Amino acid sequence: MVSNNCFKELFLLLISFSLLLFSSCQSGVDGTAVPEEGQGTVTFSVTNYRQISFDDLSSSAATRSDIPTDHPSTLAHLLIAVFDFETGQQVCSPIQHDQKDYTKQHDTYPKFTVTLPYGHYRVLVLGYNGSRTCKIASANHISWDDNYVPNTFIYCEEFTLDKNTDLDQKITLQHVVAAFCLETEDATPTELKKMRFCSTAGGTVLDATTGFTPQSTGRTSEIVIPDNHLLGIKDTFTVYLFLPEEQISADYTVQALGKNDAVLFEKRFKDVPLRINTLTLWQGNFFVEEAEEVNAGLSLYWDTQWADTVTISH
Repeated sequence: MVSNNCFKELFLLLISFSLLLFSSCQSGVDGTAVPEEGQGTVTFSVTNYRQISFDDLSSSAATRSDIPTDHPSTLAHLLIAVFDFETGQQVCSPIQHDQKDYTKQHDTYPKFTVTLPYGHYRVLVLGYNGSRTCKIASANHISWDDNYVPNTFIYCEEFTLDKNTDLDQKITLQHVVAAFCLETEDATPTELKKMRFCSTAGGTVLDATTGFTPQSTGRTSEIVIPDNHLLGIKDTFTVYLFLPEEQISADYTVQALGKNDAVLFEKRFKDVPLRINTLTLWQGNFFVEEAEEVNAGLSLYWDTQWADTVTISH
C-alpha cells in the first residue's frame, strides 16, 4: 500500500514538472521572452547608421581637413522611442545605443527590438552626434541639454502591430538639420577660446512628426576650442539649426572669443540662406578687422558630404 507521504511527494513532483514545462513555453531557445497572445515582437534595423563624416569642431577636436571625404563615420547615438498613436504617450522606455556599443557588437548596434500588444503606434528613431543628453517630452517636442542642436537624423512613422505585421523592418534615417559653416582661410589666433554664433531664426526644439521646429526664435551657440587642439589655417566651425520650414534666411553674428569671453573679432552675416539637409558654407579671412558685415552673393554646388552645399562668396 502506498503511504500518504508518497502521494504527497508524487503530487509535488507533478506540480514542479508542470511549472518547468510552462516556463520553457514562455521563453525562446535563446532565453528571450516569447510574446504572449495578442503581442508581437518587432525589430527595427537602421540601414544608414554610418554616415559620411562632416563633423568638425562643433562636436570634436578634429577639423574638416583632418577627415577624408569618403570616410564613413558611425553616428554617436541611436535612440528609439515608441508612442501610442492615439494618445501620444510613450508605451515603453526609450532604448539607446551609443558608439561604444558599435565597437563591442557592430552587428547588433543598428537594431532595436520591442515587444508590444497589438495596436496602433508611432515609432521614432533618432541618430545624432555630440555628447549632450536628448530629452523626449513627446514626438512633437525633442530637445537636448543646454539648448544644443546636434547633427541629427530621424525616422518617424506610424505603424500597426498585428499578426500580419512585418516583424523585421528596415528603416532609413532622414537628415533634419541645416548647417552654417565657417571655413577660415587666415591664421587662427592662438588666444582663441570660443566661437559664438547667434542666429535670428531657427530653433533648438524638433517636432519629429513634421521635421520642423515649432519655435523659430533663433539660437546662440558656442564652440569651445579644446586646449589640445592645434589651430592653424582653414579651421572649420559648424553649427546646426532646426528650421520652421524647408528653407529660410537668417542673420548671423559670429564672434571669436578669447580669455574671459573677450571679443577678439566679430562679423555679421546678412540673409544667410538655410535649407534642411544643406550646408551653407562661408570661406574667407575671418580674423581681420575689415569687412565686419558680409552681404553675400551665392552659388550652389554638389558636395559629397551633404545633399547640397550653399557657398557664400566673399
